[in-house]
Amino acid sequence: MKKIMALMLCSLLVFPAAQAQLFKKLKDKAARVLEPSKTGDKKSNGDENTGSNNNADAGNPGQKSKRDWIDTTACRAVFTLDGAGGEKLLYDETSVIAKDNKLSYAFVTVNKRYEYYLVEDGNRTGPFTYDKIPLPSMKKDEDEEERSNSSDGNINLGNDKKDPVTLQYCKTIGGKLHIVFNGKNYGPFDHVAKIIESPDKKKFFALVTIGGASAVTAKMGMGNSFLINEGALKQKLSGPNSMPVRMLVSNGFKHGLGIVMVNETQKILTISSTGKKAETGMEEMYSGGGGLLKVSDAGDIISVPAQSPAQILVNGEEAASFKVPITNSNRLFLLPDVKKSVYYEKGKLYRGDGSMEDVSYITFPKVVTLGTETALYYYKMRKNDSGDTGVFLCKKVL
Repeated sequence: MKKIMALMLCSLLVFPAAQAQLFKKLKDKAARVLEPSKTGDKKSNGDENTGSNNNADAGNPGQKSKRDWIDTTACRAVFTLDGAGGEKLLYDETSVIAKDNKLSYAFVTVNKRYEYYLVEDGNRTGPFTYDKIPLPSMKKDEDEEERSNSSDGNINLGNDKKDPVTLQYCKTIGGKLHIVFNGKNYGPFDHVAKIIESPDKKKFFALVTIGGASAVTAKMGMGNSFLINEGALKQKLSGPNSMPVRMLVSNGFKHGLGIVMVNETQKILTISSTGKKAETGMEEMYSGGGGLLKVSDAGDIISVPAQSPAQILVNGEEAASFKVPITNSNRLFLLPDVKKSVYYEKGKLYRGDGSMEDVSYITFPKVVTLGTETALYYYKMRKNDSGDTGVFLCKKVL
């Protein structure tokens, strides 16, 4: 029983929350963008790609060219900034995504009156105050990523610590615990650790306990763990002496994964809804690193171990290896062929095959796959003969 209680205590300590802020002091950034440089040179976010010290051809970065010229084979004009109003582009508040099988882009601008505008696919809306910018459509790709890889998947013991979604759909019927979802009953279960519903509220994944070493421990969440959904899925994760730790779903809500701690082996076992498995030791949880973990729409378990962060593992086996450790998962772009995945850091593009390319002419890149083509997209700005500043969306095919 001491082992059981210790294991339950351990589960309260794992996977600390790491919630991202959308704007990260956006108002302060705008002030830095708009504040004139005392030395006369242009090095702010809004001007870093307009000056002659960054005049490389977007298609051939080694070729020097005129300040107001840009390679139109790699870049296309998408917007013209209001020069008279001092309008600037916030480079790190941009988005490029695949939407309805088409390329969709969005970015935020700010003028000298601290008015913010949202530009989506050429349509400009605003002005807004810095805390009222309508970001949901712009952040769709990041929201999906956060849903599949956020600390929201963590599982805490006790009804007082369960998330609202799990509590909403759990019902006691005839003295037994059930999930009631869209009018349909699922169960009975001894314990429901976590429920994640789809954005349209038509589907769900849940991590539940059915039976165990004893009726008492099973009702506390320690026992036979299963990953279920609103359909026929009932994937067994472990035997009678395990504790559920975390559950994640894929970006497209096609598959899920569950993580359990197994008492007998003191191992962490991860199993997807397709039955794919990965196993790590307890030390991975307490290594202090922020390793990446997600499940793909194909049902594969994709991870960057906290103790060996230069690797990408697929179902526990190495699929890619980089020259540098992955310290920022927002700069890691996973591709269907994981070995072709890329990681951007400090002006360099690292590939999963161990190679590296200098892309210092690119700022805040995005990787998007459309059809069979995967490309790196980025924004540049150039002044035309009339003095207006054009915003260009550029791409580099990978």
